[in-house]
Amino acid sequence: MVKMARFIAFASGKGGVGRTSLTFNVGVAMSIFGEKIVLMDFDLIMANLDVITGLLNPDVTLHDVLARDKSIQECVYEIEHDILVIPTGIHFETLKNINPNYISWNKIIKEGSSFGDIFLMDLPAGINPNISEGLPATTEVVIITNSTMPSVIDALKTRILFDELDINVLGFVLNMWHDDKFLLSPTEIESILEIPIFGVVPYDRAMDRSVAMGKSVLELNPSSPISNAIMQIAADILGREYEPIEPDKGNIIERLKKFVGLLPE
Repeated sequence: MVKMARFIAFASGKGGVGRTSLTFNVGVAMSIFGEKIVLMDFDLIMANLDVITGLLNPDVTLHDVLARDKSIQECVYEIEHDILVIPTGIHFETLKNINPNYISWNKIIKEGSSFGDIFLMDLPAGINPNISEGLPATTEVVIITNSTMPSVIDALKTRILFDELDINVLGFVLNMWHDDKFLLSPTEIESILEIPIFGVVPYDRAMDRSVAMGKSVLELNPSSPISNAIMQIAADILGREYEPIEPDKGNIIERLKKFVGLLPE
């Protein structure tokens, strides 16, 4: 019996909330739990998942699939941690031959998801009916927000959209959090969005450094609060157990895999 992929979409009402970098890092965390992950950026114009994952200048991208009749198989790339990436492309030239209103997102998703156990979708910010209506009925959505009022209000609009499409919203992640009396608290945001909070990811410059290097924050600062928060989010989505890892001088990726039972002690 063929195992069906699990479809998880990371969405946000506004740009700049760290959705793409969080999608990548949660994917890395899930791969540590032994899942085979496929990542794809659905923003045809402002995609940067390929850059964040360190996949620079791929020969074939989703743009080529949509505009030049290339196949999905030709633009699936494996990076570290057994993660597969389908890069969308960053060149405007190919966009001239693409009409976003006539893209069969359902077909793209079905073909791309066949390469892994979990298909993580980095949706463009805001509301895009062409994409949202093409998502599989079994899609699970995680909404990413910051603690500012505009970000939360736009996250609420996004949640309402998925409710109307009858797509399951698992909850939200409060990203780049820092305690400030002028910002909304996690409890206040949960009350506004009326969905469970999946995790609070603290603001950490290690994330900026990891993006610049095309690596996950789990590699660069593995025992930090941000890394443990991301591992916990992945564990909760997967229904696994996780205990925060304390820093030591050992190989953190091997230690994490031992912790989740993928390597012998």
